[in-house]
Amino acid sequence: MMSLSMHSIRHPLRAVLLLLLGLLLLLAGCTSIPSKVEKPNITLAGIAVAKLGLLEQQFVLSLRVTNPNDFDIALNGLTVNVELNKQAFAQGVSNEKVTLPRLGEKIVKLKVSTSLAQALKQFSSLQGGAVPYRIYGKVYAPLLPAGMPFERQGQLSGLDDLLKSTKEKF
Repeated sequence: MMSLSMHSIRHPLRAVLLLLLGLLLLLAGCTSIPSKVEKPNITLAGIAVAKLGLLEQQFVLSLRVTNPNDFDIALNGLTVNVELNKQAFAQGVSNEKVTLPRLGEKIVKLKVSTSLAQALKQFSSLQGGAVPYRIYGKVYAPLLPAGMPFERQGQLSGLDDLLKSTKEKF
């Protein structure tokens, strides 16, 4: 009878030791998870005319997406809205899958569309000089299905060349 009680004491002790070992392994695994994930920085790298139509115009935006983290980030899409002179200008989406290298960047090209009314309203006010712009939207990643919002404001210069190429295509 003594050996039976000794056996029942060893069995719970083994379970407690296995539980402690499991907790230690879990804690060790958590140390490799980054404590703070910084969202990617998105800036406007360029804009080009893609297609001009009577009712709709398409432009190709080049967005520079920079990863400030010490690990790769997989992106699987983005939405973007463009404002020029504090007025809505164009919007677009992309489902392109991109892997941002750790501490690196990629240029993502994306088509955006604008209506004739939006384009005419903007083109008349874009004559010369720098133009304030704002881009905003969301980037999507597999682990963030709701997306991460982004916003960037700045000044566009060199729009005279874009306007000349647009007028030549019209």
